[in-house]
Amino acid sequence: MRTLSHFGIPVEEKMEGMAYIEPLKVHITDHTASPNKLEFLYFEADSPMHSLIQSRAHIAYNVEDINAALEGTKILLPAMDCGNMIIAFIEEEGTAIELIELK
Repeated sequence: MRTLSHFGIPVEEKMEGMAYIEPLKVHITDHTASPNKLEFLYFEADSPMHSLIQSRAHIAYNVEDINAALEGTKILLPAMDCGNMIIAFIEEEGTAIELIELK
């Protein structure tokens, strides 16, 4: 089962307070600080993230088992351990969907 985590929105300029995620070469805001669950993302020119993630907004869901959630999907970014969570991106209905398994 999926539960809504946040909405991710790419931006063209870095914003104050963004955290940098080096392996993905992306700067992000803290969606938990947003009353609307918005996460803003600024991508470095050489970010390895799929163009769909970099160019359009995405929806993020928490899942209990990321491997089960990835079965039979079109994967844009395979499961990646990010310390306190595992994330992956898939494509559904032409939209990037982020799946998050909290540890």
